[in-house]
Formats: sequence, C-alpha cells, structure tokens
Amino acid sequence: MAPTFLGATVDHMGDVGNVDLSYLGKRALILLGMYLLAALFTWVVSYFANVVAAKTALEVRRSLSKKLSHLPVSFYDTHPQGDTATHFINDADAISEGMLQGLLNLFTVLVTILGTVGFMVYISWKMTIIILPMAVLMIWSATTIAKKTTKYFKSQQNLVGSLSGDVEENLYGRKEIKAFGCQEKFLSEFREKNDELNRSSVTAQFASSLPNPVTRFVDSTTYILIGALGVWFGGLTAGNIMTFILYWKNFSKPINDLTNITTQVMAAFASLSRVFSILDLPEEKEVEEEETKEEKVRGEVIFEHVTFGYTEEKKIFDDFSLKVEPGQKVAIIGPTGCGKTTLMNLLMRFYEQGSGRILIDGQDISQMSRSRLRSMFGMVLQETWLLERSIRDNIAYGRPDATEEEVIEAAKAARAHGFIKRLPDGYDTVPGKEISLSEGQKQLLCIARVLLMDPSLLILDEATSAVDTLTEKRIVEAFDAMTKGRTGFIIAHRLSTIAGADQVIKLGQPKQR
Repeated sequence: MAPTFLGATVDHMGDVGNVDLSYLGKRALILLGMYLLAALFTWVVSYFANVVAAKTALEVRRSLSKKLSHLPVSFYDTHPQGDTATHFINDADAISEGMLQGLLNLFTVLVTILGTVGFMVYISWKMTIIILPMAVLMIWSATTIAKKTTKYFKSQQNLVGSLSGDVEENLYGRKEIKAFGCQEKFLSEFREKNDELNRSSVTAQFASSLPNPVTRFVDSTTYILIGALGVWFGGLTAGNIMTFILYWKNFSKPINDLTNITTQVMAAFASLSRVFSILDLPEEKEVEEEETKEEKVRGEVIFEHVTFGYTEEKKIFDDFSLKVEPGQKVAIIGPTGCGKTTLMNLLMRFYEQGSGRILIDGQDISQMSRSRLRSMFGMVLQETWLLERSIRDNIAYGRPDATEEEVIEAAKAARAHGFIKRLPDGYDTVPGKEISLSEGQKQLLCIARVLLMDPSLLILDEATSAVDTLTEKRIVEAFDAMTKGRTGFIIAHRLSTIAGADQVIKLGQPKQR
C-alpha cells in the first residue's frame, strides 16, 4: 500500500514552486505510520520464527535422544560415535538455522507477492501481465539451481560427521597414537579428509551462491522494462511508473533475500535427511508384559540349542546348550573372537538369537520385556565408564536415591573405600577433573556401582584384563563377595580370575562357511 500512497503523493505535488507543504506533511506522517506498522509486523514475525526454530532444534535433539535409546546395540557397533554426535549438534543447529531463515523469508515472500501483484493489477493490468513472466523466470531459476545444490550439502554434512569421528578417535586413542609414533600418519589422514571437506564446502558454497546473481540480473532487467514500457504505453504518470518500480522492488527483494540464504536452507535439508536416516531405523521390538507381583529371581540359566551369527556366513554358535544352576559361578574362556562376550550379549538380549531358547528360571527371555530382563543383571565390563561427577554420584548412578551409608557400604564391599578416603575430597572427588584414577580404581568404582544395585545375576566381562595382579586380586575378591548366593558369569583369560568357578565353559573358534 505504501508505494501506491507514495505514487499518489508524487502526482499531487504539482509544478516547481506550487507544492502544498501542509498536504505533504500530513502524507509524510501517514507514510511514517505505515512504515512503523510494517516494522512492528516484521518484529512479530521474526520473534515467532525464532521461537519455532528453537523448538524445532529442541524436538530434533529430543527425538534423536529417544530414538537412540531404543535402537539395538548393533547400531552402535556399526556407526562411529563422532558421526552420531554430529546429529545432535551440527545437524540440529543447521535445521534450526535453515528453518529460521526459511520461515522469515518464505512468509515475507508469500505476503509480498500476493499484495504487490494485487496493487500492480489495480494500477495497470497490462503492465502487470507483461512483467509477471519475469517474476516466474526469477523464481524458477532460483529454485532450479537450489535443488541441484542439495547433494553437495549432503556430502558436506556426511564429511563433517566422518571428520568428527576421526577427531574423537584421536582424542580417545591419543596415548596409543603417541606410543606407536603415528602422529604424522594421523595428521596426514586428517589433513586429507579436512581438505576433502574444504573442497566439498567450497563446491557447495559456490553452487548455493549462483541463484542470487541470476535473480538480481532478472531484477535489474525488469526495472528497465518497467521504465521503457511505462513510456511506451504513455498512459502512466511519473507517479505510476515510480509506484510500479517500488512494487517490483518489494516483489523481488524477498526472492533475492531467499536466494541469499540458499546455503542455510540447503544445509538444513541435507541435515534433515541425515536425521531422518536415524529416526527411520527400526527399533528394538519390545514385549508387553502384564504387571505381576515381582518374584525373587533364583538365577537358573539355560541355553537350549541356540544358534546365532552376525552374518549368514559366520555362525558364532550352532546348536549351543548350557545349564547353570542357581548360585553357580560360571567361567567362560576361549580364544579372542570365539563368542564369549556375544554369549552374554544374547543373555541380555542386546542381540536376538537366530534359533533356540534362553531361559531364566524356566521363562523364555524373548517373552520378557528388556527392561525387566536387564534389571536382573549387574554387568562390569572391560572398559570402565565414569561420569564427570563426584565419586558418590558415580556409585549411586543406578540408584540415585541411595543413602550415604548405602554408598559407603557398596564401596567397602568393592574394596574401594580405602583409596576413596585417601582422595583430597573423598567421596566428593570428581574423577578426571580434580584427580586422575588408575584403571583398577575405576574398575572398583564400577563394581561398587553394580553392588549398590543388588542384582540377581552378575557378569564380569574381562574386567581384570587391564590391571595388575594386586588390583586383579581385589576385583576378584569384590566379585566373589558379589556372587555369594547369586549366579555369576566370568569372562577372563587369566586362570587366577576364574579360580573357584563351579563350571568352566571353553568356547572354540567359530567355523567359516
């Protein structure tokens, strides 16, 4: 409306020296009010667009977090952690930024196009029909070029995820890299991938920058057409021609602005594709159980003719059977890759067996919900996992409502209380931040965490493989204390670790088909 109002004002000005200043003053105030109203409307749209974009990022991260908690362990075995982490950070931010810029410009484009076309038709429908093809050409050229750039941004985001995975590997294995003198090898590989990301980014940025100069060329050509056609038709006043130019400027500006944010929008589409590739993955199928009175788990475990393989060509177990009486301690030994850890993964339903049955107290675990099944177990792994929180919080991770006395009793049972009291802040010490703990000390804290949970069945998965003999003795003593009256499984290579086991199961190397 402002251009029409401004054009009418120009036509009313009259000749030089014959200008009604009072009239112009009133029109100027009205025009100022229009622009203030437009500024307020722009602020409201911007505010709500920011709110929507922020909530979108929130929901993306929330959906990813929920999805990842329901994906099978096989997903984490086949996807680099660094690449998965980029979905939460880079991809969520790219989607949010693309939506913010897209919403602001798309809304402006729609409102402006509808309004300006209406007013242009009102002033001169002939002129409008002639210049509308230029508008169509502008929009078509911008969208066509933008669509072709999507693949470049998808490649760029994939490389960002891959590079993040490499950086995480370097940080996690920095000691090994230095020990093997492989710093230059890592730097060379990093530079190669970083250069590839740079080339991909430059290509994506170049492709995304093309729509803007194309639309601006069409825009400038249209200004010439308006001026020439206005003179040719002859019926348009100077104010009408100025109004048409202003309307076309209003019409083309949001389109030009939209082409300026092609980079953000295309990056958002590429990130959205990566996020949906995770959200569309099949989840673990859960069994719905009727609420029943919890009965004490005796701990009888039976494997009945179990067959399992990660691939059809490689069977880890073929018709495997085993019976463990309640309260027995079972040692599982064998060469690397024979399936010791896989056996425990099947028992906890991290993977599903191909055929056969696994029973606990006579109930098929496939008929149990995973949450109920896993609540029966306490597991201590070879890799220690501690949070950057106090030792007290780490021990009470599975039972945050545990009392101070219960935490201390669990630490004493795990043979960890002594070294904890020698730390500067005792149970308030934050591992990794305030002080560095040895692998053995970390392992004892993990055992204390499991003890506090008071599970019915226990698994010790090569938890002593990376510690000295004295620490191993303490871990074994702690595990022996845990397994009193409970069924326990020990996966180990050292004979000292499995001494006193009721059964020793030796697994052989799986046969290749």
